[in-house]
Amino acid sequence: MSLEKSFWIAIRRALKLRCPNSGKGRLFPGYLKIKTACDVCGADNTVYPSDSFPPYLTILVAGHIVVPLFVVTNSHYALPFWLSGVVWLPITLTLCLVLLPFMKCATAELCWAADVIHQDVPR
Repeated sequence: MSLEKSFWIAIRRALKLRCPNSGKGRLFPGYLKIKTACDVCGADNTVYPSDSFPPYLTILVAGHIVVPLFVVTNSHYALPFWLSGVVWLPITLTLCLVLLPFMKCATAELCWAADVIHQDVPR
């Protein structure tokens, strides 16, 4: 179990989709559901709030990749509107689906590094 917390460690572990605490156990048993307890260290990974921010990060990164490629391609080739949709929509969708688990993991990792945990507010 690692006691040192830094943003660089968090980013490296996020790229591997690993547990924020140990860096060895897998964070997801499936596509996006975070494991309740790490297989290696037993840490509760559900305490890190990572529900709303990952989609925004995903759209931000995918947009910064797809939009410049779209602009450069359309400035060199005059593609019909329907063909642009047939080409760019699946590319954008695939990129978003690939990036989303990494962004969710990065959000949980950064919350771990900054000691931010989800606390239920009594009602």
